[in-house]
Amino acid sequence: DSPNLKWQLVRLDSNWQWYRRDGRWNYEPVTLTRKVADGTVAAKADGKPAIIEARVGYGRYRLEVTSPDPSGPASSVGFNAGWYAAGKDAESPEILEVALDRANYKPGDKAKLRIATKKGGKALVAVLSSGLLSMREVSVADGGGEVDVSVGDDWGPGAYVTAVLYRPMDENLKRMPSRAIGVQWLGLDQSEKTLNVALDAADKIESGATLTVPIKVSGLESGESARITVAAVDLGILNVTGFKAPAPEGWFYAQRRMGLEIRDFYGRLIDGMRAERGTLRSGGGGLLRTSMKGNMPVEDTLALYSGIVKVDAEGKTEVEFELPEFNGTVRLMAVAWSAGKLGHASRDVIVRDAVALTASGPRFLTLGDEAHLDVGIHNVEGPDAIYSLAVNTAEEAVHKGQLNLKVDERRSQVIRIKPTAVGELAYDIRVTGPDGIEVSRQLTFDVKPPAGDIKRTTVASLKANGGNITLSSDLVKGLISDRTRVTLSVGPIASLDVPGLLTALDRYPYGCAEQTVSRALPLLYANAVADQLGIAPEKDLKERVQQAVDRVFEMQNGSGAFGSWGPRNANIWLTSYVTDFLTRAKEQGFAVNQLGFSQALDRLQNHVNYAQDFAKGGEDRAYALYVLARNGRAPIGELRYYADTRLDRFATPLAKAQLGAALAMMGDTMRAQTSFKAALAQLNTPVNATSAQVYRTDYGSNLRDAAALITLAVETGIETAQAPRLVNVIAQAYASRNHTSTQEQAWMLLAANALSEQAKQTMLVVNGAPVVGSLMRSLTADALTSKPLIVSNEGDAPVDAVVTVMGAALTPEPPAEKGFTIERSYYTLAGEPVELVSATGGTSKVKQNERFVAVLKIQSNARGGRVLLVDRLPAGLEIENPRLVDSGDIKSLSWLKATHNPEHTEFRDDRLVAAFNFGRRSENRNSGRANSETPTETATVVAYIARAVTPGTFIHPAATVEDMYRPERYARTASGKLVVTANE
Repeated sequence: DSPNLKWQLVRLDSNWQWYRRDGRWNYEPVTLTRKVADGTVAAKADGKPAIIEARVGYGRYRLEVTSPDPSGPASSVGFNAGWYAAGKDAESPEILEVALDRANYKPGDKAKLRIATKKGGKALVAVLSSGLLSMREVSVADGGGEVDVSVGDDWGPGAYVTAVLYRPMDENLKRMPSRAIGVQWLGLDQSEKTLNVALDAADKIESGATLTVPIKVSGLESGESARITVAAVDLGILNVTGFKAPAPEGWFYAQRRMGLEIRDFYGRLIDGMRAERGTLRSGGGGLLRTSMKGNMPVEDTLALYSGIVKVDAEGKTEVEFELPEFNGTVRLMAVAWSAGKLGHASRDVIVRDAVALTASGPRFLTLGDEAHLDVGIHNVEGPDAIYSLAVNTAEEAVHKGQLNLKVDERRSQVIRIKPTAVGELAYDIRVTGPDGIEVSRQLTFDVKPPAGDIKRTTVASLKANGGNITLSSDLVKGLISDRTRVTLSVGPIASLDVPGLLTALDRYPYGCAEQTVSRALPLLYANAVADQLGIAPEKDLKERVQQAVDRVFEMQNGSGAFGSWGPRNANIWLTSYVTDFLTRAKEQGFAVNQLGFSQALDRLQNHVNYAQDFAKGGEDRAYALYVLARNGRAPIGELRYYADTRLDRFATPLAKAQLGAALAMMGDTMRAQTSFKAALAQLNTPVNATSAQVYRTDYGSNLRDAAALITLAVETGIETAQAPRLVNVIAQAYASRNHTSTQEQAWMLLAANALSEQAKQTMLVVNGAPVVGSLMRSLTADALTSKPLIVSNEGDAPVDAVVTVMGAALTPEPPAEKGFTIERSYYTLAGEPVELVSATGGTSKVKQNERFVAVLKIQSNARGGRVLLVDRLPAGLEIENPRLVDSGDIKSLSWLKATHNPEHTEFRDDRLVAAFNFGRRSENRNSGRANSETPTETATVVAYIARAVTPGTFIHPAATVEDMYRPERYARTASGKLVVTANE
């Protein structure tokens, strides 16, 4: 027999219980229940639901059902009746429960706003969008009431309806006046503004075929034109990245964040009972972002785009995609729009061949590696037969074989691959079988050099009337030809080594704000030379400068200042340097974001206006004044004050020269000359390698300052007679240095550009052909091997020749410690040491899928510095946990705790990059003045988790640490080999 279950329907009414404790008023919510109906219902065993009926009004209710047996089961469900409330309980008596009678409305409708309140009062009802649309006062009775709201036709996606209910103070009950606020979004029905898009593509298609997508857009009026875009993307990529099909109507027609603040004086009322001010509490949160970078993908990614396509008068069109060799699911995503309507659609298409071919290998290779390439073959729909497998490169046949495959059988073949040159190496994998079955895949590996770049510079003097120099293949012995360039500069400014500096900047692989600007700034003036040297065609050079202009704005914060690796930790000197670049780019006709540019100038102006006096330093202030003067915004009074009373306090030659250049641009030549002479006097101290060891917060050195002083002097026409002497100073310092920073390279190139007029009187002969003017050449190793280059000086005066060889060695360099120490070690997750690379190199073995904690300890023998740590991975390992590890993650390594957090990290496929500022200067928020340098740690620990992924024998490159602006200070670990054995 079916049991009779008891049921009871109760209404839930919320109230607020006020109480006084310790001299303060507090409140707590109280929910009262009132029985509305009850009865019994028979629950049948056939699974059909029993029905309970009861009449209810607006409000919240709970239905309770119990078994006749007191110890039996019980159940309940809560619900709202009508449009009584928004569905969420109020959290305080200051929240008024309001609701609308429908989900959305059309213009001209009457919306009914329900105000639920036990005690009535006066309510102020307002409609808000980007401004106040309407407002009126209504009376609300005890128990609540309804208010009609007229829906306008200019509300866009909708508007907010607010109700503020007031109740006067009750002296008898000793209760303060009360105010409760309710807010509801009133959305407009957007069906008439929504386009329906249909994608009529095939459900399944073969790889390498043409995917045809017929499209029909409906919802257009007669004569209304529309356009559409379609993307075809590998569903696996979308799943990994969490990308959802774009739905523009969901964005443009969605609820907007309220654009107005609601303010009243309720919180400022004085408690008539206790003379205390009322308060209303609220909270908020923030977001964190992380990012990773990788090499080019080994296989072509399937991400195709149609561009903008116009539909015909019937709303129809068709797009085609040429699919690559691919097996999987492709998601088609379409977005359509007209002048006033939006729509979207998505559809999945399966791409599958009769035989599925997959290949698994490393993400990159290093010259000297021998990796396992695992080729998987799955006979999905082909016949039982013998299939041929071939793996080839452009130069050789790597593998040929046959496999007997039955239907739905899977087989795998391990193939050993070994690169022979640096650069891109493509493997073509092809399976053929009966019935015309032919499936192929192409894998392209980026083959890295086993060691970093090395640089060799030779300076020679060519005598007048016949002095010569010969460049032959001897210069490139022991270097990887594909990664080696030989640059030659002959002429009066050859000592500045323009081609060598351009090549060095072009090869620099990292991109903070300073490095981005340093690489692009010389190209504003030396693009013709860069084109001649083969760095890039002139069109590409202009695009690179524009990309640099666009990129630096990604590192600008809300105040207009720029940070090294992003908006955080902004720096005024760096802001001046970036704004200087943007100013010069704007002068050269490049597109510069005007809003961001104006904010940067405003930030520099504020820094100058509110900066306090200083005893020594002023580098950031001088640069800010120079940039403002170049833009016609420098305060002439401030410039004259600094030149007359504070010139000796500016700590560097560059600061004094920038002050002089600013005065010259503002028309005060006398004070400009005084400032330039002070800068020249400070540069009388020889510029040598020792001076480069001094840490400076302005990214500089005396070599950088000398080059910048030449640039500013020639550009302003002040003290140009000193330029030849400065060139000799720079040349001596440059010849004594094995490495130069990006700052030094950029300003030396600007100095060379400023002095370019001096180089037009040179008479040379190159391999028998006369050349007038300076000679700048960039040669590949192969070009020198096939034919030496002979240069003769046929002029009446001797000229300098500078030869720079920059390339990667076949043999890794030994460990080194010059100003830094670096230690690389590995541990199991349990904290046991593992020897992957010994202190002297060597070969180590690990098993596939083993995980390790890589730990790098670095220490500097000097305080301060902007430091870059790079740990290159063997191709068989992958970083698994892309974040720094602290002692909370690896509890057995209790010492594993960073003492200095990085400013920036990159987890690339082939390396870990971490940048530190061991001498960070903080900014005073009120004055914009940089405080003095604070003591910082000069040692730290970095760790990450890696996994052995690909079997094979791999080069394990060295880990390095360097001071980016004192490049003579660096350290390098040992290199070695890593053997990853396959799981049995």
